[in-house]
Amino acid sequence: MKIEVRPIERKTWHGKTGKDSFTRPKTLQALVNAETLEYATGLTKEEEEKYGEVFKQDLSKMYNHEKPHPFWDSKTPRIKLENHTLFFDTAKPLDFIKYKIMKESKYVANSMLEYEEGVFPEATHVIFDEALANEVKASKIQIKKKAIIESNKLSKTRKVQLLMVLAGKNAKNESDDFIEVEIDKLVEKEPSKVVDFIMKDKEKVAMEALVLECLQKNVLKKVGHKILYHDSVLGVDMYDVAEYLNDTKNQELKLRLLAAIN
Repeated sequence: MKIEVRPIERKTWHGKTGKDSFTRPKTLQALVNAETLEYATGLTKEEEEKYGEVFKQDLSKMYNHEKPHPFWDSKTPRIKLENHTLFFDTAKPLDFIKYKIMKESKYVANSMLEYEEGVFPEATHVIFDEALANEVKASKIQIKKKAIIESNKLSKTRKVQLLMVLAGKNAKNESDDFIEVEIDKLVEKEPSKVVDFIMKDKEKVAMEALVLECLQKNVLKKVGHKILYHDSVLGVDMYDVAEYLNDTKNQELKLRLLAAIN
């Protein structure tokens, strides 16, 4: 299997990227896990035996603090992460071992999807799998299509709530054209959030929008970590207060808030 390991483009003080970057290459090796006291090699028992025969070395993970491991602490399996794409062929024994070490490293994300989701916050490089990248891209396209189709079915009231909850914009008195343009921006930027909004319980969403509008118009006030109506604490965040207002015991307050913003 052919593997590409690409540097993750980040903003730097010097503004240089790729080959022009001043960032120094990082050298990886199999580190010792402090809890298990084993080298983080990523190899299975079978792989240890198989590749141990190839290299004529002991590839076991066991750590001995009294002496360096003859293989894992040597220069042989180290990987130099350069500021350009690196290529590996896992059919080659050493490339396979390096690939496994990178899979265990916090500095190499297993995919851009996991990097974007915050699984590898310290990653400087990413393992690029074209098939997986295409799969993720196709998935994002499908989500965007769903966001477009489902948002078009929403009533004007629900579209106004969507803009309030996801963008913090009060579009209650705006034109239909304005609302459509703003929703289009959201679909383009955050289609997953639009889909999640549409799938949520309508009453909960309506209350969340109400809470945000009341905060904008100072009908409710945010003081520290609390949201207040006059001197009464209703909750600590939008979701908390929305749940409070949805309680049948608090319908009088909900009607009072609705009257205050209309």
